[in-house]
Amino acid sequence: MRKDAASAPAALALASSAMTPILSELIRPPAGSPAADHRGEGRRLAIWEVRGASLRSIIGTCLSLAELRRIAKKCAVVDDPWRLSDYDIHGTLTARMSTDSAEARAVTKHLDAKFEGAIRKARPLQSAEDFIAYWEAAVDAGLAPGAYWAMVTHPKLRLEVEARVYGEIHMMSHMSGASNRGDARAIAEARREKGELARRLSARIAERDARLREADAELARLRARLAALETLEDECARPRRLADENLLASELRAQASELELLRQENALLKRESTGFELQCEHLRARLQTAETRSGAEPPPDWTADESADGSAAEDEAKTATLCGRCLLYVGGRPQTVCKLRQLIAGRNGQLLHHDGGLENSSARLGELVRQADAVFFPVDCVSHGAAETVKKICQSEGKPMRPLRSASATTFLRALEADMAPMTEAS
Repeated sequence: MRKDAASAPAALALASSAMTPILSELIRPPAGSPAADHRGEGRRLAIWEVRGASLRSIIGTCLSLAELRRIAKKCAVVDDPWRLSDYDIHGTLTARMSTDSAEARAVTKHLDAKFEGAIRKARPLQSAEDFIAYWEAAVDAGLAPGAYWAMVTHPKLRLEVEARVYGEIHMMSHMSGASNRGDARAIAEARREKGELARRLSARIAERDARLREADAELARLRARLAALETLEDECARPRRLADENLLASELRAQASELELLRQENALLKRESTGFELQCEHLRARLQTAETRSGAEPPPDWTADESADGSAAEDEAKTATLCGRCLLYVGGRPQTVCKLRQLIAGRNGQLLHHDGGLENSSARLGELVRQADAVFFPVDCVSHGAAETVKKICQSEGKPMRPLRSASATTFLRALEADMAPMTEAS
């Protein structure tokens, strides 16, 4: 509806040519009426100073029915304005706006306060073109009521512009009525559709509720079946556990039996190994004796002292016998050990040897200690660990033990002679 500023004169000409004779008669007050034209005084008009038809259109355009009832109540126009119909309250107040009355002053004050912004914007307007442009901008913005009040009461508004504005307001009321009638039909149709939709919605809700009840019943049945299946599963799990436990027990018994067989086999192998070792020791002793009798020279790495010890030991060993006893010598020098084996074999005895862990396994030391009747070890030629092991085993097994101050053969034989008397008495 808004037009450019260049089209304002054309619109104004149209309003003054065809519409002005009719509209001007409507908005001009009757001759001699108190509502004379006060625009020449240069001040804004009150509502009772507005020309004829414009006065009536202000009440219907710028005030709502609720506002009319509040003003009527405030000015005591009627006791209960809410009992009057919309048309009655509109007509009652409109009839009182043509004179300077309390009701007219209250309406003027209310409209000035309500449309203060529109009045402020319209105050600088001068020409017809300015009024037309202001009106079209307000209509486009949906602010027609405020602009209408500001223009109709403006002291410089020309008659032809007022005629055009009144004509547009009049047509707006017709279009609003037609729109309201169309809206009423749309509302009635919407209500019918609403009823139909409510009916269909109720049917859908009832159908949904029925399905929900069926689903709840089915869910209850499924839960009951699940509970029964869980109970059955628990009952089946118990035999499975018993079967698994029995199977595990059988496997453990089989493994225990197999372990016992392996232990027995290991003990047998150990006994056989010990017998083989003893045979080897006996064969070594016999071989050494044969080499000595055949006049074999002593090994080149024997020292003179060891040779002398060996000669002295042979002299001392001629008068004693071991009666088949088994002795263990831990540590020492290989050359001395070979000589001692010959001497002990010549005295009807057997000498076992363990090097203290250098070549022989330390685990075998316990077996040799248990086989021997007595244990000897030189403190100057044996490892500390082997000596401690020998002490512990001899204490636990109750075997006699003699530490030697040196690794010479003479020291060993002297210690042996010292121990012969108790050994002979024990036999």
